[in-house]
Amino acid sequence: MSDDLKPPDLATWQRLYDDRAYWQQSPDAHYLELQRVADDLLGQGAIDLDQWQDLKDKAEQIHRESPAINVAQEVDDPKA
Repeated sequence: MSDDLKPPDLATWQRLYDDRAYWQQSPDAHYLELQRVADDLLGQGAIDLDQWQDLKDKAEQIHRESPAINVAQEVDDPKA
């Protein structure tokens, strides 16, 4: 059996969260992957609902700060 198929853990989520290259290149995919891993962690019982909510909140915050969103807002309102 391959070790490549082990379920995610909190360290997996944190490495993904810290992956700035992925975040900059594809903020939406980065956000969705953070959500997917958090959902998996909750589903496997590795975290509780409060921890899941914390991960979800962190993912939403970093997504709001994503370069693509910031550029779009700047184009929409250059004085912002």
